[in-house]
Amino acid sequence: MMILNRRLFPALLPTILGIGLLCLVSGGCGEWPQGRLDTFLGQQPEDGRFAVAEWPKGPVHAGLWVINDTGAPGSAPKLSETAFTDLTEHVRQQLLHAVPIKLRVVRSSDPGASPPSFSTVLRWGQDQRVDYLVLAILSSAEIEVPERFPWRGSTLGAIARGLQFGYRAENLALAELALVDVRTGHVLVRVEGNAWASLDRLDPPIESNEYPVVRRNLEDPPIYPEKEADAHDVMRAVAAGDAINQAVLHLKEAWGGS
Repeated sequence: MMILNRRLFPALLPTILGIGLLCLVSGGCGEWPQGRLDTFLGQQPEDGRFAVAEWPKGPVHAGLWVINDTGAPGSAPKLSETAFTDLTEHVRQQLLHAVPIKLRVVRSSDPGASPPSFSTVLRWGQDQRVDYLVLAILSSAEIEVPERFPWRGSTLGAIARGLQFGYRAENLALAELALVDVRTGHVLVRVEGNAWASLDRLDPPIESNEYPVVRRNLEDPPIYPEKEADAHDVMRAVAAGDAINQAVLHLKEAWGGS
C-alpha cells in the first residue's frame, strides 16, 4: 500500500482534486444529454446534409431562434432569464464572427418552456422574410453528490486546516445548431457541441472566499459566483457557453468544407 508523504500531500492536492473531477466526468456517474434536435425537427430525409448545390452562396440573411429545452428525462432545470438572454446574445455573436451570416432577427423561447413546433418556426421565418434560419437548442443533464472540501480550497496546506461538508454538482451541456432553408424546410447542416462545468459548494453555506466555486477544466481559472443562490445557474451558463463555442466551430468547419 502506497503512503503519501504528509509534507507532499498538500502540494499535490490540486492534482488530486483534478483527478477526482475527471473521474466524476468519465466514470459513468453522469451521462451526456440526448440530442433534442430530431424531436424538434421531426422526420428529415437522409441525415440532414444535402447537395452542395443547395448550400447558400455568399452572405446569408437569416433569422436565429434559440431554445432552452428541458423536456428530456433527467434534464437539468431551466436557465434563468438573465443567463438565457446572455447566451442568446452569445450565440449571435459567435455566429457573426465565425460564418458569413447576417442575422436580421433574433428570437428566443421562454427558458424551459415547451418548444414551438417546427412549422411555427418556419412560419416565423417566412413572416420575417428571411431565406434561412439558424435553430439553436440548448439542453443539459446534471448530477450532484455529497462531498467534503478543504476549508481553504486547493491552496497549499488547505487540507491540514480541516474539511467541510458540501456538494459537488456537474452540468453536462449540449448545444445543437441547424441551418434550415425556410422555403423548403430542409436542414442544410446540423452540428453540435458538448461541454461541462462543475460546482463545489458548502452545506450549510458559510461566508468563504473559496466557495461556491465553478470550474470548467483544469486550465481555466475558477469562477466564483457572487451569490450562493446563483451558483447553479452560473455553472449551467458556463457549460452552455462552452458548448455553443464548440458547436459554432463545427459549423464553421462544415461551412468551409461545403
